[in-house]
Amino acid sequence: MKKFLIFTVTAGNGHNSAANAVKEKLEAMGGEVKVVDLLHEFCDSKTFIWIQEKGYGLACQYMHRTFNAFFRHYQKADPNKWYKSPVQPGLFKMYNKVLQLIYNFQPDAIYASHFLPCIMITNLRKIYPIPAVTYSFISDYAVCPFWEAATGIDYLLIPNESYIPTMLGKGFKKEQLLPYGLTANEKFSQPIDKSFARSKLGIKDGIFTMLVMYGGGFWSGNYKIVKNLVKHIKDHDVQIIVANGRDEKSKRKIDKLKLPSNIRLINFGFSKEVDLLMSAADIIVGKAGGISVTESLNKFLPMICCKKLPEQEKVNVQMLLAEGAAKQYKNDRQLIEILNSILNDPKILVDMRKNVARIRRPNATQKLAEDMFKADVIYPKDLNIDYSKINKQIKRMLKNKGNREKLKKFLNYEQV
Repeated sequence: MKKFLIFTVTAGNGHNSAANAVKEKLEAMGGEVKVVDLLHEFCDSKTFIWIQEKGYGLACQYMHRTFNAFFRHYQKADPNKWYKSPVQPGLFKMYNKVLQLIYNFQPDAIYASHFLPCIMITNLRKIYPIPAVTYSFISDYAVCPFWEAATGIDYLLIPNESYIPTMLGKGFKKEQLLPYGLTANEKFSQPIDKSFARSKLGIKDGIFTMLVMYGGGFWSGNYKIVKNLVKHIKDHDVQIIVANGRDEKSKRKIDKLKLPSNIRLINFGFSKEVDLLMSAADIIVGKAGGISVTESLNKFLPMICCKKLPEQEKVNVQMLLAEGAAKQYKNDRQLIEILNSILNDPKILVDMRKNVARIRRPNATQKLAEDMFKADVIYPKDLNIDYSKINKQIKRMLKNKGNREKLKKFLNYEQV
């Protein structure tokens, strides 16, 4: 049986969602899969964990201009100075645990849904052999900072061929880049007839239906959006599906809204059938995270997104706007104007759907899993590794800018 190791990092839900999507596909194909949350399993720095899990989201929400400036600054990092990446110090105490896990489990292939494990594998491979074929993906349609420190993985999934020059500039080689699209649960790549989806949800066919799925987004949550829609959409019959996820407060407030006769509201809490909700909708008002965008594209669903966004989501939306697959609003009034223009001119939505069909890259997870099953590797025997020295070795390697010749005496390791 083929064995696969998946690394994830809880920094927003997208990375875990991508990891679970790959896990489900590999297991369905008969593989043995181990999923490891890198920081929860191996990191003893509560500060570093907080930065990734909480600080990131808080910065995006309340300090988005500062965060965006930080993002843009580090996007321009010199790939030749990968060893100076500011995330390197936070990883120093985990290398021995990661390498021991890999050697004990001996996976045929490794998938990482975040760049941190990729940086660690890149650094470890400068000293130790890691035979597993390693994969990761760009989690957004923006190229996030720090990938220049992760070029030691074998393959990187990118949204499409247009991203090749950017990743070459980060230090990757063309043969490492797979333009499969971004990994998402394969159920979003499976078509569901719109009439069937609406019948399952108990709503009418032939009526314009929008899905609102914003959670506690960076501009406003579901409640504010739905309240605006209910108040200002006057002249058209509309169905609104709301997916609140775990935002129970928003669901309760939406349940109490008084509805005009022209609007029907279907208000969900947490749903495991988001693919069905998307299939029933004509358009989605939602977040612009990489996974959310990919799921919407895979479902042929045009998007309406807000303007106040963290940098990576801003770039995601810029891509969608440039391709004609989305609209963007900056305030409540503009959202209503956009929807009224679509309701008054159905051709707008038809053209948006054509553009979605042109740029979507479904089945990326299927293609990735098929590649991973092709891996056939052999692990070296009797390495006689002193795991207590590994963290210091990596630290010294980075201090010496990755120069292997300078490391030989320090490492005293015949595989160098």
